[in-house]
Amino acid sequence: MSYSSLAQFSEDIFSSDPKELITRWINTEQPHAFASNEAYNGFREKIERDWPQSEMIAVAGSGNWRYSLNPKKNFGEFHKGSDIDVVVISREYFERTWQELRTIHKKLWIRWTSDERAAVMRTGQNVYCGFASPKYIPEPRNSYRFDFLKKCNSYSTGAVEHREVNLMFFKSTEDAVDYYLRGVRLAKGKL
Repeated sequence: MSYSSLAQFSEDIFSSDPKELITRWINTEQPHAFASNEAYNGFREKIERDWPQSEMIAVAGSGNWRYSLNPKKNFGEFHKGSDIDVVVISREYFERTWQELRTIHKKLWIRWTSDERAAVMRTGQNVYCGFASPKYIPEPRNSYRFDFLKKCNSYSTGAVEHREVNLMFFKSTEDAVDYYLRGVRLAKGKL
């Protein structure tokens, strides 16, 4: 979904039902970051081959709707330094990531510094918000994390102008919509 201006983006936020808007965004056929519908489909197909237990794969964030919902980015427009956020709906991958995080947490918590513990707590907040990412497994030699990062790196192709690609595993579409719903509500208060 691509908006021609911040004014058009703002209008859609104010005039649309938030859940319907987010659902429309994540189901768009051609997000802002892609030159064509075919390029987007090819991008998703590669991810789908790597993560076959996925119900849905969709670009989100400014790579989809052009403007950031992050209040710290002040509705910044998608640009050369922007990354590509990808929503992957998969209960299996969400649960596996959560279990990896919990196992490492139990094993290493006592050894971590306060800064390392704070980083792990932020990852816990992500899970509470509805998503999990192996990127945040706090053990660099973890094989699941390594495989995940290797795959994410392989998605950083010409189709996305070699931008960093971040996958987020959600248990359900409802959880993904709820996650972005917070951003839309914050945006309404700031626009």
